[in-house]
Amino acid sequence: MISASRTVLACLVLLSSVSAAVPEELVIPGSGNPEFVLGQLARAFHSAESVHQVTIPPSTGTAGALRDVGEGKTSIGRVGRQLKAEEQRQGLIYVPLGVDAVVFVAGAGVSARSLSRTQVLDIYAGKITDWGALGARPGPIRVIGREVTDASRQAIGRAMPPFGETVFADAVKIVHLDHQMLALSDRYPTSLGFLNRSGLYAAKTVLVPLGWDEIEPTPANLESGRYPIRMEFGLIYQEAALSEAGKLFLQFVGSPAAQRILREYGVGPVLPIR
Repeated sequence: MISASRTVLACLVLLSSVSAAVPEELVIPGSGNPEFVLGQLARAFHSAESVHQVTIPPSTGTAGALRDVGEGKTSIGRVGRQLKAEEQRQGLIYVPLGVDAVVFVAGAGVSARSLSRTQVLDIYAGKITDWGALGARPGPIRVIGREVTDASRQAIGRAMPPFGETVFADAVKIVHLDHQMLALSDRYPTSLGFLNRSGLYAAKTVLVPLGWDEIEPTPANLESGRYPIRMEFGLIYQEAALSEAGKLFLQFVGSPAAQRILREYGVGPVLPIR
């Protein structure tokens, strides 16, 4: 994988030297959804690019990317959704990275491997509070949720509209960033939360991605449309403000080497929703 990235980036390094590029730290702030896979892409980029440094800081949300790119604080930002029409009118350009499954994820101590739609709704509404009620190993369900504007929560609502209308029980712990979801999921072995599947690679414990109505969130099921809870994420920039490092990194993201890395972590190509 890294050797492939060397091949792809050889020409980029030459281009950089021809234009006498000044070394740059390209900071890409924003959404937590593509944070892990972008970190992997940055490492592959660094393996052959000797001029520039790409940094993927902790999540500030899609709003953080829109703000920082819009104000010219950074050349590229990362987002957990496509741009809205008004954002495009502001001169922002969107580059899709791929499509990821959004999964309900159980803590390392949970024996359940799938949840039905009804069970999901009842858990978040506070009607089911113990895994034992679902035929799994008994233990309190420590439920973690996200705010209504979160891209993962909205993705679930598109696939299961009643979820979007559900008023979460008071016991549901609401977090606002992906790393907070992971931290609580790691901390509580009987937890239940949700996030995009590639983000699970950043977990410290062995979290369990659950099937949904007996459909496993595999890359094959995602790409075929059989697993319907999905989200698209990508990068944004303004053409006039795109730096030399930004141009090189965007070229790399579109390369076969980068696409292989994305597929390795389950991020599929952008296809029409079936």
